Amino acid sequence: MSTLLKISVVIFLCAGVFIPMQGCKNGPPPVMLARRLFKNKDQDLGAISQGAVLKLTKSSDGTATVGQDFKVSLASKSGDGQAWQCRTASDPYVLVDAASETDPAGTVASGTGIQTIYHLHANAAGNAKIEFALVSTTDKNSSAKETITLEVEVKAAAAK
Repeated sequence: MSTLLKISVVIFLCAGVFIPMQGCKNGPPPVMLARRLFKNKDQDLGAISQGAVLKLTKSSDGTATVGQDFKVSLASKSGDGQAWQCRTASDPYVLVDAASETDPAGTVASGTGIQTIYHLHANAAGNAKIEFALVSTTDKNSSAKETITLEVEVKAAAAK
């Protein structure tokens, strides 16, 4: 293979990788593949301790022991017409309290960052998948703007 042909191939490949192609809104195919593979990569929380507050920003997984209580905290902005909602309130392995609380509590200025906090209890050994959705408070028929899934492996308490 001649040197000129090798250089032409290298230039062509580099152009396809580093110069965004017309019509590819997320970049060239290799970049799109990388973005798709790592877009919603789960966060591994490891062992969840008693009373822990998990500040979730993306789907996560972890392990808990039967009998443990912990909290999930989800960020949003006040006054934007959206609120977090638990879509898996009745899982047999992890119980989610029906009511949530917000921090800061009470009335806050529009645009202020708030945390919606859910209380969870590891009820029985097994695998739980709890889904939280950021939904519109004004349009009940609209789809969720964002969803975060918490997968918890609940293990039996160690015998004493």
